[in-house]
Amino acid sequence: MRLLHSEPNPLNVLEMRELNFCPSNWTTIRLSTTNWLVSSVLDDIRNWIYNNLSGRFCIITDVEIVDGKMEIVNKIGFEEASESTMFSLGCSVLHDAQTSLY
Repeated sequence: MRLLHSEPNPLNVLEMRELNFCPSNWTTIRLSTTNWLVSSVLDDIRNWIYNNLSGRFCIITDVEIVDGKMEIVNKIGFEEASESTMFSLGCSVLHDAQTSLY
């Protein structure tokens, strides 16, 4: 864990920052990628969130019906809505031609 601030984040220390489910009241962003190595993209996103944001988040894979077809989608959820805006504007991984938000 790299510390970019003078004080450590208590959620990081207690390993309570990333959840393995997405509560219904959180702000979610759906991620679409054509990259064949999706896990690498998600790891880069996870590292960016750990280094640049401070609130709780989740990265989950879910099945949704899109245009009448079942598709696997990756969702990124944030407890604070302002962090979802910061993520969508500032995350360098999202500025790749193969990755986009919808």
